[in-house]
Amino acid sequence: MKANNLQTVAEEKFREWLDKMNYPYLYIEQSINTFSKFFKGTSKRPDFLIIVKNFGIIAVDVKEKKPYGAKLSFTLDEKNEVEKYIEFERLTRLPVWFVFCAKGNYDTWYWIPLSRVLSCKQETNNSDGSKFRVIEHSDCIIIQPNKNDGISRLIE
Repeated sequence: MKANNLQTVAEEKFREWLDKMNYPYLYIEQSINTFSKFFKGTSKRPDFLIIVKNFGIIAVDVKEKKPYGAKLSFTLDEKNEVEKYIEFERLTRLPVWFVFCAKGNYDTWYWIPLSRVLSCKQETNNSDGSKFRVIEHSDCIIIQPNKNDGISRLIE
C-alpha cells in the first residue's frame, strides 16, 4: 500500500484499523496551510483526534521508527517532539499519545501518553549534543490490531 505524499504508510494502516474498529476520529491533514501560524515553531499537531467513549478526546501522533538499541525501544527528539507536544497539550488541554510501530511492521502498536514519556530516560546524541527520550516497549501499552485489541486497553 502506498500512502499519499503527506500521510505515511503507518498513518494509513492506523486509520484502516480505526475504521475497522469503528472508532470515531478526525484525521488532521498535515499540509502547511492546515495549521495556524500561531502554532508555527512552538507546537506540533497530532495526526489524529480520537474520541474514546466515556473518556474524551485524545490527540495521537503515529510514529513508524526503526527500533533503537539492543531492546525494542523507540526514541523521541526532546526539542522537536517532546517539548512541542507539551506546548500543544498545554494550549489545547487534550492529552497527547504517541503510537509507535516498528519500521514496516503494522501488526503491533506501542501506545504511550506524553505524560509517561516525560518519565522515560533522557539521553544525549554524541554527534550534536541534542537530547532525546528512550521509550522502552515495557513503558507502552501494546495493542495488536490482528488480535482485535481495542482502545479500551488504554483506560483499563
